[in-house]
Amino acid sequence: MLLITTRESRRWAIPKGWPMEGKSAHQVAEQEAREEAGVCGKVSKKAFGYFTYLKCLSDGENVPCVVQVHLLKFEKPLDHDREQGQRELLWCFCFEAAVKVDEPELKGLLRLLHERKSKLRQ
Repeated sequence: MLLITTRESRRWAIPKGWPMEGKSAHQVAEQEAREEAGVCGKVSKKAFGYFTYLKCLSDGENVPCVVQVHLLKFEKPLDHDREQGQRELLWCFCFEAAVKVDEPELKGLLRLLHERKSKLRQ
């Protein structure tokens, strides 16, 4: 599991972005993984799940957001990513990621992913 820090609050999170005209949700997820984390890979077209959080805008307003989560099978890092130096990256196990993120619903998704991966290994 790859976590990144947010640029402003430095919280641990996953790459995410706003909807983009002409792009499906999984295409946006792929682009955000490249831009925010500097990684590329195969993105699942089907959403793994959803979570909500409050996005604090630059003017201080909090906007409720719903994030559609798509899993990406990591293939390779990019030589250079657009946000290099603005974020920290952390590779960890899903259960560790669930401890590090703040959003309760994202914690639940990461725990679910851990459980599913554990069952596959048995």
